[in-house]
Formats: sequence, C-alpha cells, structure tokens
Amino acid sequence: MSMDLIYKYRTRLIVGTWMLALCACRKFVTLNDPQGQLTSGRVFNDKGSATAAVLGLYTNYIDYTFPVMCKTGGLASDELFTTNPELTPYLSNEILPSIALPGDTWAQEFAHIRECNLAINGLENATSLDIDIKNQLLGEAKFLRAFGFFNLLNFYGGVPLTLSINDIENASLPRASEQDVWKQIFKDLVEAKELVAVEYPSAERARINKSAVAAFLARAYLYHNEWENAEDEATEVIEQNSYSLEDLSRVFTPQSKETILQIYIQQGINPLVFDYLPPAPGFAPAVYLRNDFKAAFEPGDLRKDNWVGTDGSLSFVHKYKNNDYTSTEYLLLFRLAETYLIRAEARAQRDHITGLNSAESDINTVRSRSNLKNITITDKKAALIAIEQERKVELFGEYPHRWFDLKRMKGLTSLSQTRADEVVAALKGATWQPTDKLFPIKSEDIRLNPQLKQNDGYPNQ
Repeated sequence: MSMDLIYKYRTRLIVGTWMLALCACRKFVTLNDPQGQLTSGRVFNDKGSATAAVLGLYTNYIDYTFPVMCKTGGLASDELFTTNPELTPYLSNEILPSIALPGDTWAQEFAHIRECNLAINGLENATSLDIDIKNQLLGEAKFLRAFGFFNLLNFYGGVPLTLSINDIENASLPRASEQDVWKQIFKDLVEAKELVAVEYPSAERARINKSAVAAFLARAYLYHNEWENAEDEATEVIEQNSYSLEDLSRVFTPQSKETILQIYIQQGINPLVFDYLPPAPGFAPAVYLRNDFKAAFEPGDLRKDNWVGTDGSLSFVHKYKNNDYTSTEYLLLFRLAETYLIRAEARAQRDHITGLNSAESDINTVRSRSNLKNITITDKKAALIAIEQERKVELFGEYPHRWFDLKRMKGLTSLSQTRADEVVAALKGATWQPTDKLFPIKSEDIRLNPQLKQNDGYPNQ
C-alpha cells in the first residue's frame, strides 16, 4: 500500500433526499486524526452521521474508480479501443510501472478500503446505535470492503490485507497470497449477509440488502471455481419475486426491475458517459468499441440496436445515453442478467447442460430478452463457449467483466492457458505476454514500501 494513503483521506458531505456523504480531499502533514474524521466516536454513535459516513463509501466509485476500471479493463481485453496516448499502454498491454498513467486503481481502492476500515471500526465500537441500524451499516461497510479487495485481486493478484485503522502498520504490509485475499473477501461477504436486511434500506436499490450480497457471493464463488455455492447464491437471487429481466431500454434506469445493486448518481450524470459518448458528432469518445466487437452480435440481437451507438464507421458503448444531468441512468454493480449467466456457468461446470434447471435454460432466458432464438447445447464445451459469448455481448462496458472473464476462464485449445492467452494474444500479437494478465504496481509504491514485490514480467524499479 502506498504511503501516500497515510496523508490522503477524503470525507464527503452531500445532503440529499436519502444520501448524506462526506466529500472533501486534503493532505495531512501529521498522522494525527483530523477533526471530523470517521474515527470520531460521535460519528458512529449517532444514526444520522453514522449513516452518512457509510453512504459516503458508495460514492468512492462514482467519479474515478469505477470509470477507470471500466476503461482500463476494456482496453486490456478485446473490448475497447482508443487513440489517447495516455491510455494506449493499456491497449497494447505494455504498462510500465515507472510511468504514471491515468487509472491508478491500486491507490483508489486502498483509499476506499481505508475508509471502510474506519467505518467498520467505528461501528463495532459504537454503543448508542440501535442494533438493527448498526448491523445494517456494518454489513454495508464489510460488503464494500470486500468489493475493494475483489477488484484489487482481479487487477493485481495478491495484495496487502489492510484490515486495521493503523496507517503506519498498513503502509508496510507485504502482499498476501491470492488465496488469503479470497478468504477475506468471503469472510466479509458471509458476515455482511448475516447483518443486512432483506429489504433495501433506501427508496431505490442503491444500498445493500441480502440479495445484493448473494449476487456478489455468486460472482465471487464463480471466480473461485466453487460451482455449487455459486449456483445456490444465484438461485437465491433469481427466485426472489423482486427481480425480473427488464426491457433493454430501461435496464440502466433508476426504476429498473433488473437492478440488484446500483449506485445513486447525485451529480445528475453517469460519469461513464464522459468516456463512452462522442463529445460531438464526428469526434471520437475517449474509448470506443473495437470493430470486431460489434461483429460479435448475432443478426437480430436487440442489444446491438439498444446498447451500441454509431457515428460514421465508429461504434461506441451506448448503454448510458444521457449527458444532460437529469439522473436518468445509474451505475450498476449487480443485475439479474449477470446472475442468470453466473448460474448457467456454474451449472455447466457441474455438467447440468440441458433440460430443466440447466445451463441451456438459463442461457436461453437471457437470449430471449434480446429477441434471439433458443439454442440447443450438446456438451459442456459448447455450453462454456455459449456462456462466454453471452457474457461478452450482455455485460460489455459496465464493469471490467470481459477482462476478468478472459483471465479466469480456461483456454478452449489448452487447459494450461487462459482465454486471455488465446484471445488477447491473437489480437495483439507480440505485445501480449502471459504475465500481462496482472497490472504492475507503480514503482513509487514499491519504493515507499519495500515489502511489496512487483508482479512477474515487470521491472521492480
């Protein structure tokens, strides 16, 4: 973890109908807690300020972290393209740890985790909060800490497990093993599921409930190859009457029935539109879809019509359409279509391929929403190919799904490789190395914490 995080701490204070958050950015010249920091006992013994502090954890993903993850993951895979020279090292998978690049997910996520730790510590030591409110807020903080570690793990591999509020101690921690990071993720999520309520604690689906935790557990179990657990958690969500696949034009709206967890956009505009939408006709957005990505859609697939924009020969992500500050589209962290595809993959891996309660039935549920005919699947390999294809055209642009999928899925030609080694290598040629599946840690972070070891394939300095 960078020593910069000892001196940097953001608190947010935004007053809204349901959200209060602490929002400011300052550097400290000492390690003494500043007045009003989350460690204050007063904050977590008052319902209003404790809720505001936890809601502030959600806002970490709005302006910077989430858009950067989508951009860098999309460019590193076969999803996005750019002509921006600052971003081309991600496009060519030639990131140098010595060069500062936009997209420091490492620093942003550790700053987020630090705030989660402060909230968890404050809530665990609170003595005056109603127990139901305390449990709900504590579960939300644990979920969001797990989300931070999940993102770090998938971009960088094993990372320091910064779980305390001791900045000096955290700043000199070595990297934990990937397995130990997974254990912490599951520990936080299992505890969060016990703590949070069944119902959403907000008017919209913008705070965590039990179904949101189950959706995250399903994703995490899938990535960890725990197929039965992934299927069970996904089924728990799917069988809730609260969720249904939405019309494609309404998937990303605040009232979407498909939403499991969204991030409220209090500024009135989804930040991804700044990267995805052309600033004016005839001008390319910061990142846009590769030409061959558009070709991945089958004829008649309504997702291409609804979610892919065109400007001349250029295609771009058009899931988020509004740049007029009307708060009509939210960031989505979890939605039902992904949960169906998680269950399909888990079922395929368990050899539940065809018939009722099968991978085939779940795939066709997602396809039918997009006006595509049902497919018949004959074996496990065919099922996994179909699932990868559906995930590619269903989930693009809203999270680094494609990048994470290519790295975790086994190769179709050789099980000793990943799909990234097959797909990205074929696309990018000599610039691709198997070690590119993990991003490097910045040289400055390693200089400040010599306990850190650089990822393979990158110079340590």
